Amino acid sequence: MQILIADDHKGVRENLRALLAEQQPSWELSEAENGKEAVEIFRKEAPDITVLDIVMEPMGGVAAAYEIRQIDPNAKIIFISGHYAPGDAAWIARLLGAKAFVPKPEAVKLLVPTINRVLNEQRPLV
Repeated sequence: MQILIADDHKGVRENLRALLAEQQPSWELSEAENGKEAVEIFRKEAPDITVLDIVMEPMGGVAAAYEIRQIDPNAKIIFISGHYAPGDAAWIARLLGAKAFVPKPEAVKLLVPTINRVLNEQRPLV
């Protein structure tokens, strides 16, 4: 299982990587600093799940999700954000074909279960 984490804050990427590595040590983890890098890594590695922060520079998660879906219309994308209300972000996620949204403050509790639900094609928690 390969997971790509894209966030423009190094500390967030490191925390998410540590969380995933601790809870699911068999998962292979990649990181991207922004949406543009996420698209490049997706193109090379085709991860099973791509976790995208919505707000990043120079390319945000919304634009990256669009480009990733052009590469693979079945890509499994999960948005994370600390800037959007869950209802608004979930709407954006569905509009772009993302599978789920996890609020950053809830990532410790919700990210691994959400990834597992998306992998099993179950309805996300948020």
